[in-house]
Amino acid sequence: LVALPESHPLATRPEIDFTDLMDEPFLALPSSAGPLRDHWLALEERGGRPPRVGAEIAGTEETYEALVAGLGICLVATGNAPLITLGGVVTRPVHGLSPSRYALAWRREDAHRPLVRAYSKASRQATGRP
Repeated sequence: LVALPESHPLATRPEIDFTDLMDEPFLALPSSAGPLRDHWLALEERGGRPPRVGAEIAGTEETYEALVAGLGICLVATGNAPLITLGGVVTRPVHGLSPSRYALAWRREDAHRPLVRAYSKASRQATGRP
């Protein structure tokens, strides 16, 4: 999904193509986030075209505040949308993005821990993996 201020011109569309977002300022994680920052800026889909960064954000509250202030837009996981659509912000499906990949790993010596096993099981069920 893409999160945008409800006053944004694209907010009236039911769905948005990523090419329509290329020139928009994006909210970005700090550079220290490395590949995670790159993922949420959709660098793969930009074909070498650098993103415009409207503001750096480091958490949900900062993201919401920056969205409401009109500092930029951001891509967001569907499950996180309720955290930032509190008022003044809308989310819309985006076409033209690669699907996200999720990896779960743990230390071998923690494999017996009930919480690790339960989280692993829940992750497999949520993704439909055996």
